[in-house]
Amino acid sequence: MGNPDDSNVKLVGAVVQAVKLLHALEVSDKPMGVSALARETKINPSTAFNILRTLVVEKLVNFDEPSKTYALGGGLLTLSRKLLGHSLVAEIRPELNRLATETSCLVGIWQATPDRMILIERAVSDQPMRLDMPVKQRLPIMMGAVGRAMAAYLKMTDPQLRAAFRKLRWEGPISADDYVEQVRTARETGYGIDRGTLYPGIVSIGVIISGGDGRPLYGLTASDFEARFDDDRIADVSARMTSLAKLFSI
Repeated sequence: MGNPDDSNVKLVGAVVQAVKLLHALEVSDKPMGVSALARETKINPSTAFNILRTLVVEKLVNFDEPSKTYALGGGLLTLSRKLLGHSLVAEIRPELNRLATETSCLVGIWQATPDRMILIERAVSDQPMRLDMPVKQRLPIMMGAVGRAMAAYLKMTDPQLRAAFRKLRWEGPISADDYVEQVRTARETGYGIDRGTLYPGIVSIGVIISGGDGRPLYGLTASDFEARFDDDRIADVSARMTSLAKLFSI
């Protein structure tokens, strides 16, 4: 096979045209109609329409029926999730280390998938007695402090929360009523708290980092031994985490 950079490589016209349409939508400050996109990209209007319709089906482009206009879709974020994850880790790592040092907490960044949160990086405190957890650890997406934050962010209804709760296995005592109430509190405060129900004796705080389309992309957690995590410290750590999540939300 030839080198992809070879000037003699034969380009696939439909792919080139699709990329041109995506670029046109990316630089536009508002959604665009087919005619405007065709003029901008110098693509035949009927060809542009068919390509855009395909991109809509693949969720790479969104179509607004009332205005008959197109905009970039959330599917692009799904395609680039792995790349975004590597980029975010590189950017946020110094902040994770700083937060772990200043709060004496175990701090983690979790990538959201449809049904799991996956730990992609963590920073440990410099305390002699400290928590740690392995990268690639997985949690059900509604579990723990970050799960409560996720449920709150998604504005799940009480019946949805109760249905999700029944599928979860907790280590500490908690009822469905407790869980629903804690998600309501997370909705008000902007962060979730787990007090020993995921891991006995451990308190965790969780916040959500969102993408450009408002979708939750990552979770940020801070955890420490329950005996060292009083209400004043929770207030301080949660404020730091909320600010950090806003900083890194797209």
